[in-house]
Amino acid sequence: MSSSMIAIMESQVEDMRKTLNRFKVCATPLPQDDKATPMPQVALPPHADLLIFGPSGSGKSSLIRTCYMALHKTQQVPPDFAERIIVKDTAMNEGTLKYVSAVIKPATVDHRGNSTSSAIMCHDTRGQIWMDEREQKQLGVMLDGSVRDNVLVQQRNFRYARLLWEFWRKDTELFPPEILVRQNGIQTKPHAILFVFDGSMEEIPDGEEETRFYREIIQMTKAKGYQHPQVVLTRIDRVEESLCRTSQEAGARDPLASTGSSGDPNLRLRQVLDRKIEDVVAKLDVARNAVHFIENYHTGGGSVAQGRNASVDFHALKILTQCCQHADAFVAQSIEGGSRDATARPAGCILQ
Repeated sequence: MSSSMIAIMESQVEDMRKTLNRFKVCATPLPQDDKATPMPQVALPPHADLLIFGPSGSGKSSLIRTCYMALHKTQQVPPDFAERIIVKDTAMNEGTLKYVSAVIKPATVDHRGNSTSSAIMCHDTRGQIWMDEREQKQLGVMLDGSVRDNVLVQQRNFRYARLLWEFWRKDTELFPPEILVRQNGIQTKPHAILFVFDGSMEEIPDGEEETRFYREIIQMTKAKGYQHPQVVLTRIDRVEESLCRTSQEAGARDPLASTGSSGDPNLRLRQVLDRKIEDVVAKLDVARNAVHFIENYHTGGGSVAQGRNASVDFHALKILTQCCQHADAFVAQSIEGGSRDATARPAGCILQ
């Protein structure tokens, strides 16, 4: 990448940092359809809550750490953050085991104690392994804002738990009561959804069963009001390494094989990434601009040891910015919908 392109990218990164640090949920007043009946005052959540979901080992925890490092322009995360968001080797079957939150950016207040910006937090989730109805239900209870922080989200051990009828049982029947919150709502719900997949895989998602599982999950999130779920494909660096190896092997067999326009490594990488993105768009029925490729910062070496990477920062903050925009829209939509329901409800039926 040329020095002028890097300078432009770094300027855009700084602009996004400033925007995210000023971010406040529903900073723009909500419109009122009828001034004669003012909209009821609703307590806005003090944060934007982003739910990270995807297969085990796809890079969810690494993405959360990368977003933190890109926003704060740092090469490491605080100890308490590192304890909550644990990155394990992909050879291990499971990394994150609990539904756990991490604050990407804390809320800020002025000298009077009034909020000047909202917190941005991410909820890391246990990666999916079985792709069955139980794991669908686990996401469903998280989307409803019914799960406590820092708990293992797992159903009771029913003998026939994988039967479809079990999937529609009540949460209190399927889940141990100690992991459920007493009251759920806009304060406890996630406000934006992010699906993370390993972009270096040959097939994304990995096979027909996994594709069907995540396509159904995405349809469920849309039905619950999350109209713009984002998809992140990680490990762009591994895709590039694979292309380099393929090119070197071809060159060893035939020195003329890598000549011509197709031999441009940047062009070849862009073509491969575009093909992968188009495949994901078609398989999961998501918008083209909702799919992102990223290289995460790696712990213990790689791009972290080498210092800041303008491209990594740019893509991480672009994803975070879009998620905050969608979170803001979801909160506004939820409050407006709740207000309309409250207005339409007969006085004798108002819940206490």
